[in-house]
Amino acid sequence: MDMSLPSQWIIEAEPWQWLAIGAPGFFAAWWLYGRGGKAIERKSTGGGLTVAARLLLGLIRWSAFTLLAFLLLEPLIRSIELDKEEPVAVMLIDQSASILARTDGSEEELDLKRWFQALGSELEAKGLRTEWYGFDQNLNENILESDAPLRWDGTQTNLSAAITELNDRIENRNIAGIVLASDGLINRGVDAEYGTSWPLAPVYTVGLGDTTRHEDRWIVRVNHNQIAYLNNTFPVEAVIQSQGMEGQQGRVRIFQGSKQLSESEWICQNNQDIKRVKFMLPASVMGTQRFRLEASLGNNEFDESNNQRNFYVEILESRRMITCIADAPHPDLGAIALALDALDAYSVNTLYLNAGTDANDVLQALNESDVVIAHNLLGQTWQGKNWEEWLSSNDISAWWLATSQNAFNHLRKPNQLGVRLSSSSELPQNFRGRINPSYGIIDYDNEPLENALQSWPPLTGPLESLTWSQAWEPLLFKQLGSLSTQDAFWATRINASGVRTALTVGEGLWNWRMRNYLQHNEHGTFNQLIQRHVQFLAANDQRDRFKIQTEPRLSSDLRIKFQAEAYDAGWTMSKNATVEVILVNESGGEFIKRMRFDGERYDVDFGRMPGGQYTWTANCAIDRENFTDSGIIVIEDQQIEQSSLPADHGLLQRISEKNGGDFLGTWQTSSPQQASAQIAQAGIPATVLHEQVSLQNGTEWIPILLMALLLLALEWVIRRRTIGY
Repeated sequence: MDMSLPSQWIIEAEPWQWLAIGAPGFFAAWWLYGRGGKAIERKSTGGGLTVAARLLLGLIRWSAFTLLAFLLLEPLIRSIELDKEEPVAVMLIDQSASILARTDGSEEELDLKRWFQALGSELEAKGLRTEWYGFDQNLNENILESDAPLRWDGTQTNLSAAITELNDRIENRNIAGIVLASDGLINRGVDAEYGTSWPLAPVYTVGLGDTTRHEDRWIVRVNHNQIAYLNNTFPVEAVIQSQGMEGQQGRVRIFQGSKQLSESEWICQNNQDIKRVKFMLPASVMGTQRFRLEASLGNNEFDESNNQRNFYVEILESRRMITCIADAPHPDLGAIALALDALDAYSVNTLYLNAGTDANDVLQALNESDVVIAHNLLGQTWQGKNWEEWLSSNDISAWWLATSQNAFNHLRKPNQLGVRLSSSSELPQNFRGRINPSYGIIDYDNEPLENALQSWPPLTGPLESLTWSQAWEPLLFKQLGSLSTQDAFWATRINASGVRTALTVGEGLWNWRMRNYLQHNEHGTFNQLIQRHVQFLAANDQRDRFKIQTEPRLSSDLRIKFQAEAYDAGWTMSKNATVEVILVNESGGEFIKRMRFDGERYDVDFGRMPGGQYTWTANCAIDRENFTDSGIIVIEDQQIEQSSLPADHGLLQRISEKNGGDFLGTWQTSSPQQASAQIAQAGIPATVLHEQVSLQNGTEWIPILLMALLLLALEWVIRRRTIGY
């Protein structure tokens, strides 16, 4: 409790109010001690009151009453606090693997940490507080606060992403400067020199890494399809860089197992030779196949570890066939087809019935398609049979799109879908979409999709509401302005034989696709909605009580994570299932972990793993029943930090010049004392005082109440000791 005397009171009162707060105390004091004061009865235990004593007690009573009456004016207490913000030097250290790629590693790690610690001590001695950040593909904070050595094992260098995040952390702060320590080899993100928005603070740079140019050849990257199809060929492009090998012969070979598939040779034209080699490889065996690229060694090869690269291609028997059947062209169908074209494993074909499509082509599509997207076919017949019968008789998963009055009229009558429009009004209605928060059949990234649906243009559909049978699971509800309804216009279902069906009532999907591009210069969110929806329809397996999810392909800098759902016999999520995942690498090594329930689902994290192909098996025990699932994960070792490019300190110098700082030299040539002196020479900002003004209600200031209570207690004691009991 603050007992200090407030320095500033804010009171808004008229003169008569001031008179009014003093009057009650005056009359109370006069009534007890002034009016007939000499006649105050002397008790047997007291000695009586003198005139001075009566004046003192009257003053005490007047003071106590006046303090309490003063609070009726509702005074405010104005207090001012000054916060000191000392100038801060932000230390930003490149922690990618290329920093120590040409050193003995552990010894240089310790030397670098000592150098940075000494630099921090020198800066603090000059009145600068330091904050330490590291970066590789992300920004890492507080990297020098622990006793553990600094780590240089990042698999990417993304300076622009680190600066963007750092901007948010240091904005509007008293920043003396940013000290960037890096080798200048940036391999991810936008251009650090021209495309990055640097903070409004001087940037000082320190050179790390090795600037020596060694004779070396390495594989820069391999461009290839992730999926190919049996008995076809697929392209592979290898980018090979040779340094210091002008006039030497280069060769790259490609293997599948021990079998050499192809090779290419060339002569290096200069000391920084970059060669692009293209191959066409056969897809002869189904499954996930490993291929190996080998680049030949130079006469004085510096690093042989970067001359090989493995990559993986999944060979499928055939593509999933998606057929769009419509009475006439429609922009919604075009938007759907464009979204599905981005999926390599799906082939999309469109048939328009009003264009005189051959009946054999339609029958062939019905026999071969995994999913039929039926646009405005509800209520129509073909070859004497309605389309619902055609698709149900062939057990084809279908996505029905209803946008015409003919389709709406069909839904107003009893139908095989079990969906009914409520009335016969032909009035249209505009509505936006709102995702069903409890929809768990398809795994969408709900937050981006929810935000997008709020900003995308409305669809147009019938005014009536739809009644769905219990077999349907609503995906999207109608959003009418700020009114959130429970009227679904898009839903899915799975029947007992595993056939999946979807129905969307309304048109305007093409507007969603266009708005998505205008907002983000890409179609990612719209494509995700369509692609995952069709992938769900194409999966013709029945609902499983144990489902496990993981990414089938990852880069080596990402963590292997599994998520699972386990349902009891009543199809309720089980919290007591025992779920174990076994991960096996190519050499047979096993990694076993048990999944934990987080309140919604089971998950486990295996961390980062070396590049290669891993098989996994998941075992689940629920109420004495056992379930299992298995699959393959491919970890691709990008090796982008394992090049032999020399450190680019020229980039660091240009960044410093552009942002009002200096290149402080390399950490080997510039001591921490010299580097800190150079920073201090540019000027250290003064400590900034931030004034914070706060207002407190005077009635909440406890000391004034305690003072009034103390005065009343003092009066009571004096009266009892003088007048008596």
